Amino acid sequence: MAGVTEFAVRNYELGLRAPRPQHLEALARAIGVDPATLTDYGVEAARDALGVLFRLEEGFGARPEADAAGARVAVDPAAPGAQKLDAAVRAWAAMRARRDSGEISDEEYVDWKRGFGRVSS
Repeated sequence: MAGVTEFAVRNYELGLRAPRPQHLEALARAIGVDPATLTDYGVEAARDALGVLFRLEEGFGARPEADAAGARVAVDPAAPGAQKLDAAVRAWAAMRARRDSGEISDEEYVDWKRGFGRVSS
């Protein structure tokens, strides 16, 4: 596929038309995101999200933690295959802290999430 029209990108973003699997990479390039961000994981309810968390536990050593402050998911950096996820979550935490402190704007934070690191740290 030579290129993707702006119209096709708009339709995709509006959910008006599902692209064929072979078009996702071209769409991702056209809107400047990683192709994986265009994958619909079907997470629409807490049960779906828990399924994703279970996969993170099995594949990356993620584990649940809970106390009076709330529930969260922690990454065990010593777990097999978890080092990159640990580093990525630490980068996310740092960017979230920058956003929360006002050092960067909401728009810069969203842009960083879309591009996984376009905003300098």
